[in-house]
Amino acid sequence: MRFRALISVVVLLALPFGGAPAARAAGTGGIEISPYPGVVDGHQVTAFHVSVPAHGHATVRYVMRNTTGHPVAGKVYAAAATRGTGGQFAIGGPGSAPKVHFAGGDVTLPANAVRPGTFTIDGPVDTGTFSAVVVEVHQGAVNERAATLIYLTSAHGTFRRLLTIVLVAVPEVLLALAVLMVLRRRRRTTGPS
Repeated sequence: MRFRALISVVVLLALPFGGAPAARAAGTGGIEISPYPGVVDGHQVTAFHVSVPAHGHATVRYVMRNTTGHPVAGKVYAAAATRGTGGQFAIGGPGSAPKVHFAGGDVTLPANAVRPGTFTIDGPVDTGTFSAVVVEVHQGAVNERAATLIYLTSAHGTFRRLLTIVLVAVPEVLLALAVLMVLRRRRRTTGPS
């Protein structure tokens, strides 16, 4: 009986340390592509969140890993992604995301390999649009695909908000200064009462 109680205590003490593994981005067949850095502000990052300037491009860092102990081969590419009414995503094929420049194609990774890389996204983009980085692996007659989503936002939205604030605030400040100057002159010309 004491032995069972001891085992129970050991298991209960070990639970906080041995929980579920950290979530990662999508992968299949041992190939995984995830954003880099993988943890931001203490939270695991499992999708790309990219703010793209209206006139320019954004460079995005990623890590491609072989999650197995043996070499793996597959294909990686950028694709368009559309969100359905139920929240699910439909992922396009190779070349369907013309603004995303991902040097993909066939890839072979040695056992446990980690390969950093970058891709670029051309602006302008519409806020709330999506793309994806896709891993495709052939397992016999089965073609497996997994996609890591790219959430796109337009960086010019922030600039437009700032410009609007400046265009509204500056005239108001100038008007307030003009009123103060007029009141001050009146006070000087009329003298103390």
